[in-house]
Amino acid sequence: MLELLDNKVSPLGCEFIGRTLVPGPKCPPISILKLDHNQFGSKGLNFLAEGLKENTYIKTISLTYCEIDETGARSLLEILIFSKSQLGELILTGNKLRNAGVK
Repeated sequence: MLELLDNKVSPLGCEFIGRTLVPGPKCPPISILKLDHNQFGSKGLNFLAEGLKENTYIKTISLTYCEIDETGARSLLEILIFSKSQLGELILTGNKLRNAGVK
């Protein structure tokens, strides 16, 4: 589990976390990722998606109140469509995806 709640994780921090989660020999077997209440927005989510979009370990992702808007929806799609994904829970409460982001 990696849990960084309200730690002021920035888009740059998300870039480093995303690089760590890219599948390969150095990828830690993290099954739960919680980054709630960090205001990295859709830009940070784009960086996270680089590591999460082919990750086979992650089962739960919680990104509540991270200021993700409809521009981050594409990154969410990339994470969700991976056929070997073990992801069973994606928590996005408090973000402003709106109708455009959900479509």
